[in-house]
Amino acid sequence: MAVELYSTATEYVANALTISRGTADDISAVGVYHTTDPDEIPEVDDFTAVTLVDGTGDTPDANSEAGVIDVLSLIGPKEGNDVQLAAGDYQRWVLIQTAAEDIIRRPDTITVL
Repeated sequence: MAVELYSTATEYVANALTISRGTADDISAVGVYHTTDPDEIPEVDDFTAVTLVDGTGDTPDANSEAGVIDVLSLIGPKEGNDVQLAAGDYQRWVLIQTAAEDIIRRPDTITVL
């Protein structure tokens, strides 16, 4: 999935998770990493910690979508952002950590205009 953002805007970008083993409670941390180099593969320490939102429970998170578990990051220049990106094409990487795993995936690309 390709996402287009404007460099002067600040908005949330979400990546939905499909959990095939365990539950969202097993996830200890999530993060994102962005690079303009399509051949770069990040290490666990390269990721910026972001928010896991769970819309599947009885009391969903404020920024969640009903029935969906997301890695959610706020991208842009406003205060409180997770990441600010200059204009360019970025590979977006997501980290999902549990007690036993450091899962790294490249789910999409982001174009900042």
